[in-house]
This record gives sequence, structure tokens and C-alpha cells, in this order.
Amino acid sequence: MSDPVLIAVPPKGGSFDDVLKKLVVLGWLRPDLVTAIRALIKGDKRRVKLEEGLIALWERNGRTAEGAMRAADLAGHDLDEVEQALRRMRRYRDSHGAERLDYTPETGVALLLDQVRRDSDPEVSEAAMCLHLQLDLTRPGKPSRMVFNFIAVEIAPTPGAVPVRTVIMGTEHEVTPTYLRRQKRDLSLTCYDAFHSNLLDVLDTPQVRNWQELRSHLKTTSTDVRILGTLGLDDYLGHCVLMSAPSAAKVAALGSSRRWADPAGDPKLDLLRGRTVLIDPQYQDIYSLVLDAPRNGITFATGPKDIERVCAEEDQVGIYIVRSGSTVVLTPGLCVVGEEIITSETIVAVNEDARRRNPAIDGLIAALNPQKTDHAPAWRAKLAAKLGERLI
Repeated sequence: MSDPVLIAVPPKGGSFDDVLKKLVVLGWLRPDLVTAIRALIKGDKRRVKLEEGLIALWERNGRTAEGAMRAADLAGHDLDEVEQALRRMRRYRDSHGAERLDYTPETGVALLLDQVRRDSDPEVSEAAMCLHLQLDLTRPGKPSRMVFNFIAVEIAPTPGAVPVRTVIMGTEHEVTPTYLRRQKRDLSLTCYDAFHSNLLDVLDTPQVRNWQELRSHLKTTSTDVRILGTLGLDDYLGHCVLMSAPSAAKVAALGSSRRWADPAGDPKLDLLRGRTVLIDPQYQDIYSLVLDAPRNGITFATGPKDIERVCAEEDQVGIYIVRSGSTVVLTPGLCVVGEEIITSETIVAVNEDARRRNPAIDGLIAALNPQKTDHAPAWRAKLAAKLGERLI
């Protein structure tokens, strides 16, 4: 019996939702199951956000359950939910003897997951069996969260074709390319930007900004990873430079190209010289290479959770992922400056050696129908319409 085809998808978030919707359209997954999976993950995310808010209320209201409850009531929270959360959340004494509040421990979240696995609704219980627990490394305190684990399913690439055994697996963006290179995944349906940083050692130049450029500069003799194209989802995004309106006005006065690190010269880089640019550290290598940071005197630091506000109100500079521009519009005094440093969208990638060994993978690729379309012009036009004068 041949091994199943291992397909990597995001374990949570907007990209996960978009990919699963696409798999429903293709007939690879049942819509009722996908709806239930998404509902459970989003419900657990709401739990984490509630607990995050209660931790802050606890600190500001005497570090007592009564104080946190009163503050939660004034904030409009459901008090039954708050009371249940406070009962299950971890409490501990700090080095000064003060009682502190923390997220529900892993054992408590495991009990919550076990409950939904035994739910009387068969769709809910089946969906829960597809989940597991994972630390949310994006949040301070690193809470345990329910995220997509895997589902084994037989897929007929075309009507009447022999079904292909597959395992659709939730895999974090940053480790997906590593697993694909090591043949721990066969196909990947995940965001491009993680591939960029992971494949730097097999590029003939690091100065690439999107999957099309990476594909053309990939040294195929050095890796089995192949970038086949975009999945065709409406999930295009850019890693954009954020500045306050006064700083953005200085850039506008230069009259230079909107492209950052333009080969013909980029006076905008002078405004970053000697400044610390706030970023998500997992992308530091990419930003450093594209902006030639060492030569241009640009340094990076981990940005805060409210990086948009900090850039707008404290005149900091940051690089942040922008999709529709809605958050920028809602932040007074915040501007997007220049074109995106790099772009990203969900792409289809394959391990070529696995493809040679298992011809069934070609049928799945044909059904996915990877597109070669460059979405950048259309996305920039939408962003410009949304941001207006906020896009410099």
C-alpha cells in the first residue's frame, strides 16, 4: 500500500479559513465538517482573547476576582462566561507574594477539547477530533489553543478517477518549507513569505520580493522544493512600511520612486538610517537582505502588539503585514509609505522527489490548478482606493 499524500495547510487564522473554503469548492472536504472545524477554532480564539482581557482587568482592579468581575461587567462582558473563565484560569503568587492571573493551563484546555470531542452533535465531535492543542507563540504568556491537527481523506482528483489517500495537516507557516524540503510533507498550500526565508540558501540571489521572483531564482539542483503557482485565493498581502503622517510627508517631499531599495537609488532609505525599525523578528533576514540593512545603517527590533499605534503616535517606523488596509484607516495619523517590501499569498508548492515517486500527486496538482497570475497591480489599486492620502 502506498503512503498517503501529506498536504500542509495553515493550522488557524484567515489563511486556514480561505484554504479550507477552497478545498470545499474542489470537493475534497465536506462543507458541514469545515464549518464545524472553523467554528470550534474561532470559539477557542474568543476564549483566549477573553482570558487575555481578564488578565489585564485583574491587574488594574486590585488583583481580586471581585474587582475583575466588576470591571468585566462595566465593559459589557457576559458574567457567566467571565465567572467560568476565572474558575479555570491559573493563579499564582509572584516573587512579591501578589496573586496573579494567567491563561487556562494546558490541562484545563485539554478538558475543554475533550468535552467537545464527546459532544452529542456528531458534526461537532468529528470536527473536534481534527483538532489538537498548540501554544500560541504570538501572544505574551503563550496560551494553549485549539488548532487544526489533521484529517485523513480520500480524494478523487477528477470525477470517476481513482481516489487518492491524503492527510491534510495543519502546519505553521514558518516550518512548512522545512518539512517540505525534508519530505515530511508532499504538497503545501500555505503563504509564500515563509518560503522566502527558508529557501535563502538555494537562491542565486536573495533580492526577491514575491513567489514569482523566488521561483525564477531557485537553484533547482540544490533542492526538491518547487513553487508551482498561486492557489488563486483573495488573500494577497504586503509587508509594508508604516510611518506617522509627519514622517510620511518627509518621504513624499523626496519625490522618489515608491519602490523600497530601488536598484536605481532610493533616497527613502536615508530616512531609516540610524533608526530602529520595528518588525516581526521571523522576517528579519528577509527585510535585512531586501533593504541591504547593514550597508544602509538600518537596525531592527521586535515590534509591540500595538505597532500601528506606536508608529502613529510615537513617530516610530515599522514593517507590518497589510492586507486590506482597514487597520491603517482606523489608526489616526498612520500611513503606509512606498510599495511593499515583499508580498505574500497562498501558493502551491511540491516536493519534486515525492512527486516522482508518487504519480497520484500530479492528479491533485491538476485539480488545484496553480495560477501564474500576478495579483500585485490589482491589490495595490484596492489598497490605494482604501487608504487614499494615507498611502504615500
